[in-house]
Amino acid sequence: MLDYARLSADYAASHRTEGNRRSHMIGIPLIVFAIVRWTQIGSLFPLAALVLPVYFLWGRRIGWIMTAFIALCAAVGAFTPLRAALAAFVAGWLFQIYGHAVHEKNRPALLDNLAHALVGPAFIVEKLFPR
Repeated sequence: MLDYARLSADYAASHRTEGNRRSHMIGIPLIVFAIVRWTQIGSLFPLAALVLPVYFLWGRRIGWIMTAFIALCAAVGAFTPLRAALAAFVAGWLFQIYGHAVHEKNRPALLDNLAHALVGPAFIVEKLFPR
């Protein structure tokens, strides 16, 4: 279930076109931001951070980058109304749907495997911060 090499190869097969990958570069961070904001306890700690051990299991670099991104989302989220997080979530999904419908002409990989909800952000990390 958590074999990153297999999951990321499967995910990449559904994200081959540049237009789809670019739409995900915008959509996935918006979705992650919304989830972090919605799961914040008090003004800072997000329950979404509980997935960080999975990212560290997949690689220290991915784990640290995701930790920094979730911390940044939590810091910004502390000052963001829940309604704005909802708008970010909807906009993020619109980017995802657009990328798959217009550029990739397939359905989101998440619909076939829920683990791709975690793979998507790691995929973005790999694209933005290549080794």
